[in-house]
Amino acid sequence: MLKLKKISAILACFLSIAIFATGCGGDDDDSSAEVVTNVITEADGDEDGGTTTASVQLETEVVTDADGNAVTGVGGNPITEMVTEKPAETGTLSEEDIQAVMTATVTQATTIVNSSVDNTTRYAYNTLDDDEKALYDAILGAASTMSPKIFGTDNLSMEKWAKVFGMVYNQEPQLFWLSSKIKIGRLYFNETDTEQIAAMQKEIDTTVNQLVSEANKKSSTFDKLKVFHDYLVLNSTFEKDDAAGSYNQSIYNAFSGGTSSQGNIQCSGYAKAMQYLCDQVGIDCIVITGTNSEGASHAWNKVKVEGEWYNLDCTWDDPILTTPVYNYIRYNNFLVPDSWINEKTHFNINSVTLNSGGTFSYFTPPTATATAQNYFIKNNLVYSDFDSADAALKKALEDTASAGGTVAEIMVDSKDVYNKLVSDLKGYQDYIKGKNSSVKGVADNCNEYMLIVQLDIKYN
Repeated sequence: MLKLKKISAILACFLSIAIFATGCGGDDDDSSAEVVTNVITEADGDEDGGTTTASVQLETEVVTDADGNAVTGVGGNPITEMVTEKPAETGTLSEEDIQAVMTATVTQATTIVNSSVDNTTRYAYNTLDDDEKALYDAILGAASTMSPKIFGTDNLSMEKWAKVFGMVYNQEPQLFWLSSKIKIGRLYFNETDTEQIAAMQKEIDTTVNQLVSEANKKSSTFDKLKVFHDYLVLNSTFEKDDAAGSYNQSIYNAFSGGTSSQGNIQCSGYAKAMQYLCDQVGIDCIVITGTNSEGASHAWNKVKVEGEWYNLDCTWDDPILTTPVYNYIRYNNFLVPDSWINEKTHFNINSVTLNSGGTFSYFTPPTATATAQNYFIKNNLVYSDFDSADAALKKALEDTASAGGTVAEIMVDSKDVYNKLVSDLKGYQDYIKGKNSSVKGVADNCNEYMLIVQLDIKYN
């Protein structure tokens, strides 16, 4: 009898039909591979009524829709998939083998990694209508058990599939093996070996358990989030490469290096990692997508603190530098209201445009208007007059330089005070150079939208 590993594709097919069907679909198109790997096994009926396991060689082509337009991934880029070429029969399953497979579905249809959050309680999920929720459940269930097909999707538009799939991809951070590739009714995986996934999850757990333990020593949600924020900023490096299977949009790269090394992640990796950590300690957290002012894709979080929603953007509190600075941390985007960032630094909130021209919104995020938990306000780092702001900025420069740090920053509540401070940045540079001989100079990273005066200290 063949081992279960050799009939994984058959199991996936049976499981999809038995558990995750969302309707009665027509004949499924098997012209493309179900699992993106170099060699896969795929079920195919033979003349004897048994099932053949075929070793299939694969090649890559751009995925297109019915109109011949390139299909895009969650990030809006054209995607490719593996297509079959020259299948070679390697063996036939007997009726006994097939029965064993069917029996095995009872015990083998288990979730690979259990989420610490019931998806039906997520904010984003509860913005969907009933049909969309059913599709979300089916995609989540199939991804959780490595099933590549979702049945009953023949009549879905690309906009509907992309919306619901994108929400699962963004809002379920535990699915780090799920690829962002999009094709209606199909899921793709960066890894299909469940033993390998278990080993990767163990790496994640080692880091996450340490962070959760540290966070649980804190009494407030603010302080818990600061533990998570500071870890992600100090232990991550923004990764420009978007190569498939690189895990830079997942929690794996964020946590697999341990707490002493840098993880290479993109903005969605930061956002998913924050959501995953919040899930562990019961903080409501959502991944939000959008663009920057140049139209490049971006992702960040909204979190609920003391009953109010705030924006939290770890990516933009971590500088994207040619040479990473590992002690650089800022708090410009730590718990801020919508009015400080929306349509100023963060644009096209949860809006997606496909290459085919279709546009949709994932969901309308909860409004964030509160400011009480903002980092600067909560820590009394907001100044109303020039004299107090001037003294505070000088002290911040001295304290930062004495500690060998990088960022000295304060906030003011007046544009006039802000303008007066930033008009004399050379004066502040001369001041700190006179106080600390190791300082070479300062760099201006001020934020006029939030009225944050930030000076980055450079050393000899």
